Amino acid sequence: MKKNELLALAFIEGGLVMLLETSSPLIVAPILGHSIVIWAAMICLSIGALAVGYFLGAYLSKKQRDESYVVKLFGLNTILLLAGWGLLYLQNFSGMDLATSTFTWFIVFEILFIPLIIFGATTPVIVSILHEQFANNKAIVGKLYSISTMGGIILSLLAGYWFIPEIGISDTVLIAVLLTAVLPLRYYIRNKKWTQAGILGVISIASIILTTVKPELPDSADFKELYYSESINGQLIVADFEEDGIQNRILFINRMGQTWIQKEYDNSVWPYVNVVTCLSHVYPENSRSLVLGLGGGILPKQIRKFCGHSVDAVEIDERIIDISREYFGLNGSGVNVYADDARRFVKNSTKQYDFIAMDIFNGEILPSHGLSKEAFEDLKATMSPQGLIVINFNGFIHGKEGLAARSLMKTLEAAGLQFKLLDASLGTSSEEDRNMLYLAYLEEPDWSLAYPVNFGEDQYILENELIDPKSIDYSDGIIVTDDRPIMEFLNRHAAKKWREIYLKNFTLKFKEEHQLPLIK
Repeated sequence: MKKNELLALAFIEGGLVMLLETSSPLIVAPILGHSIVIWAAMICLSIGALAVGYFLGAYLSKKQRDESYVVKLFGLNTILLLAGWGLLYLQNFSGMDLATSTFTWFIVFEILFIPLIIFGATTPVIVSILHEQFANNKAIVGKLYSISTMGGIILSLLAGYWFIPEIGISDTVLIAVLLTAVLPLRYYIRNKKWTQAGILGVISIASIILTTVKPELPDSADFKELYYSESINGQLIVADFEEDGIQNRILFINRMGQTWIQKEYDNSVWPYVNVVTCLSHVYPENSRSLVLGLGGGILPKQIRKFCGHSVDAVEIDERIIDISREYFGLNGSGVNVYADDARRFVKNSTKQYDFIAMDIFNGEILPSHGLSKEAFEDLKATMSPQGLIVINFNGFIHGKEGLAARSLMKTLEAAGLQFKLLDASLGTSSEEDRNMLYLAYLEEPDWSLAYPVNFGEDQYILENELIDPKSIDYSDGIIVTDDRPIMEFLNRHAAKKWREIYLKNFTLKFKEEHQLPLIK
């Protein structure tokens, strides 16, 4: 094998390390979530596997090796990655109960951990071979690592911006199978080693065929998938389904419900959306409202429709903006939508708003930079003196699941905001099944009036529903700052609990009853 071929193997090795590291968090997201904890675990597994691989490669390099040894290592990874793809296919489409965290971690070890050990081991072996062949070329090792790193850059970009969005996670793994096979296959054919060439040839042809096989998505009277996409930002699904004779439409982000409406009435199934709309009635018609986090666009639509406010909405993921327009009727609603990060939009805003609703959940994830002390200080500057900020949060207050909520209270207090709490279920649900709204202000609004709920003739007298934070011990809360952006970490126990609930009530239900795959 020539020098350039060995360097090409180093290029592919570096690229595949990053491709697998980029893809793996998205493979586990439907089951384990998409939080910073999961990403950190994937990075630790990747770096740990490479460390083991480098050590193993140093041991293997003690004996004299030739290029056939590197080719065997690549061929072994070809087989492992195809087997990992098979496990992923079984989890998605078999009737077996494999949508579990244990099986998901097993897939990660098959697709990420073990292959990266082997890829890590190939680098010292290639270095050893090159050193023996080109002992007078002192720059060869540096050149090898440069080429390997360049492969990582190129394939991570391709994975994030093309493979994952355009062909899906599953086929991205098959691309990895093909890339591990291509140079070993060429080597075996050139050296007339037909058994090895035949095995890799069959695997390569099978991988190509499998990338062309697209399973049919659910399309029936009681369940129809309307939209499905995957990207580095996560998985989005829009689906229609029937429940108790009622036609519904739902938006999932990484299998966590973001918007759920009854199609006949175009109203949200989740009470918090209607309660936030009720709160916006505190301000008269033509007031200015800002909604941070769009989802399906139901909340800004309702504020515009029922309160007559001038409404701006901000969403960072342009896919969600397109979804809200095409599937949830945002077009023609009179809502102004901006594709931007919520924090950046607020920082750069020249407007002042009377009513600001923060609904910046990304699945179960609470972005720390949007809930820091400095972020709330920016909101104060954007809010009118008599304005109100409503923060949608999970319903946990007590125990380890409630630490994020207690920290939110501490952070609001540190930002110089007064606040009250409002249980969006009005006391009818448990902590794990409710949303808690945090109402922050400089001058306390008049809660004593009866404000209409947007559907029916019901009204809320808000002061009867408010919870005084003095009744809650939040002394152990931690102030979240830009220098200490730990809200997502503080929320990890609550996020895990929510993920378990959705896994049972939606992810597994739709997979088992309607054959909705976990990933494509």
